[in-house]
Amino acid sequence: MLRRFLLVALLALVAVPIAAQGPAGWKVLPDGGNATLSVMPTEKGFQLAGGPGIFFNPMNTVKPIYRVRATFTQLKAPAKNTYYGLFFGGNQMDTSPEYVYLAIAADGSFIIRHRAGTHVDEMDKSLHYAIKKPDASGKAVNTLEVQVAPTAVSYLVNGAVVDATPTRSAIAGQSFTVTEKIGGVVGVRVDDP
Repeated sequence: MLRRFLLVALLALVAVPIAAQGPAGWKVLPDGGNATLSVMPTEKGFQLAGGPGIFFNPMNTVKPIYRVRATFTQLKAPAKNTYYGLFFGGNQMDTSPEYVYLAIAADGSFIIRHRAGTHVDEMDKSLHYAIKKPDASGKAVNTLEVQVAPTAVSYLVNGAVVDATPTRSAIAGQSFTVTEKIGGVVGVRVDDP
């Protein structure tokens, strides 16, 4: 059974705006052999269907201290509670991708995860009032943002801080703190529930 998930993502980067890049050079990287992720350009961004996986342009990179923001428009309510959002700090994208991502779902929850190849560490997962749930037509518009500063990484949804973590030296088992601090590729993530 093919799970379908539709959203329109407009990624606004401080350093490299997507609008200037266009669809040329973008990569789709599905998770595993059975995953499918398709992308179609739209007037204001991109329409994604399927998942799980990531969508990115290797030229869209950021360096420490930065802010990444994306506005997502969910066009219809999903059959399953599927997470979607943005990733940052992407490295080794052609071999064993490593990045951190902030994603939201239709039930009003968010997750923050660190992914290194096939290994995923969940950093936080919670419901939050700032996340707009789909209306009667199934549509929801949410803006996600990550701010990386010298002392903390802040995760925002619709302008409200949903989580923040200090940018401390890596502690055994918590390598994600290093990934948060460094620059790297940024893009869009569609996840499994």
